[in-house]
Amino acid sequence: MAVWLQYLVAFAALLVLAPLVGWLAHRFGAKARGGLMLASVLLGLGAVVDQPAKHAIEAAEPVKGSPENDEPPLP
Repeated sequence: MAVWLQYLVAFAALLVLAPLVGWLAHRFGAKARGGLMLASVLLGLGAVVDQPAKHAIEAAEPVKGSPENDEPPLP
């Protein structure tokens, strides 16, 4: 078999198999992602893997600046 024909067959196989592999990876990747999150929560790693949203962090931090009741600002 000629070398160029081998490359042609390999390229044709890649064109046929690449969409199939991509579809399978997308389909099973979503299931694996959900299982990973569930396992991390059950093992107590939920806060490490799934960090809290920014608004939750801002709600826990005190507001800097002068208060409206003419008291000196907090250090």
